[in-house]
Amino acid sequence: MVVGDQQSIVLEYNQSDPQVTDHRLQSIAEHCTGLQSLSLSFCREISDSGLITISMHCHDLQSLHLEFCRQIKDASIISISTHCTGLQSLNLEGCGQITDVSIISISTYCTGLQSSNLADCGQITDVSIISISTYCTGLQLLTLGACDEITDDSIVSISTHCSVLHSLILNECDNITDASIISISTLCTGLLSLHLMRFDQITDVSIISISIHCDQLSDASIISISTHCAGLQSLELNGCRLITDASIISISNHCSGLQSLHLGGCHQVTDASIISISTHCTGLQSLHLYYCDQISDASIISISAHCIGLESLNLRCCHEITDASIISISTHCTGLQSLNLDRCRNITDASIISISNHCTRLKELNVHHTIITDASLIAITKNCTGLHYLNTYDCDGLSSDVLKVFFDSVSKLRAVLLSIHPSIPFDLTSISSYIVH
Repeated sequence: MVVGDQQSIVLEYNQSDPQVTDHRLQSIAEHCTGLQSLSLSFCREISDSGLITISMHCHDLQSLHLEFCRQIKDASIISISTHCTGLQSLNLEGCGQITDVSIISISTYCTGLQSSNLADCGQITDVSIISISTYCTGLQLLTLGACDEITDDSIVSISTHCSVLHSLILNECDNITDASIISISTLCTGLLSLHLMRFDQITDVSIISISIHCDQLSDASIISISTHCAGLQSLELNGCRLITDASIISISNHCSGLQSLHLGGCHQVTDASIISISTHCTGLQSLHLYYCDQISDASIISISAHCIGLESLNLRCCHEITDASIISISTHCTGLQSLNLDRCRNITDASIISISNHCTRLKELNVHHTIITDASLIAITKNCTGLHYLNTYDCDGLSSDVLKVFFDSVSKLRAVLLSIHPSIPFDLTSISSYIVH
């Protein structure tokens, strides 16, 4: 699909559309020489040939997104760098064939670069990032997720030269230690967003192995961030098992504008942290506490009382949470849009019925492996008409009769994804397009 005019074109890969090809890019290059923004995310048929044609004709290009264009190699990025020297934003996530040669060329010629995403570019090393820091001192956003060759040398160099950096994502960069984060905190004091999580989706198996990869970051890093980066708005520490209440309380005391806090798998975090966050960071909109097994109702009730703008709450496997928490959330946080109660075995129909009555803008609900019954699903079906994701897998209290009622009403809802336990007898033929197994 093509969206935009001669200055901004987005080509989005779609299974129902013809493949975006190099031939199509050649046509765009010849007819849109004033092109400034081009997105080719997931256009896997694109190769160096097409991009080199773009670079030769579209010298005003400022933004280029190539996420998961896996055929792209150094030749095209070098050509972009030498012909499109005004480039400000480059996204190469998942382009695994890109090496340091490309990034050194980009940093040398495109010194106005402000945003760079190199996540999952496994061949990128410190040489690239140090080159970016040296020449692109106006860099504001840097994403290096799953770049295994990146070490503290890169991040210390970024902090030293790119003082205007406001977003840094280092998810799954296992060689990063406190030295990096302390350096960033002291020199990039305008930092707004910091993501250090090890895993985005933590399962029962992976939670056991997280400790192997997250032992590099301790309270020293986060306390330093809180002290120097008072404007921090988003912090993700999923799987950082050494983080304790000392870090989170320090964040709450210094970063009162915090809007998003993700602490999945931070086992040492207790109610003291979350209560402190709730009283100091009242603008909190997103809170993820999955596998935080020391969190109790005291935390969530305090959040509900103080953070009434909360939109997303993930309590997966928080086994101490009861209906008291969710009823309080539903009463005070009526704008809630996403709620994950996966395997919260103390949650009953009382919680879900209260959510359905008060949080009518709910879009995502996960009640996997809870003890809810038909009463919950009937209430959700009736009141949450904007729902587009519902996971009821392993909810043994649901009957086939209520599922039929649900699907009779599904036309009134948006596309709902429903996971059904195979033990429930139900004819899936007519509604298979709605179901995720």
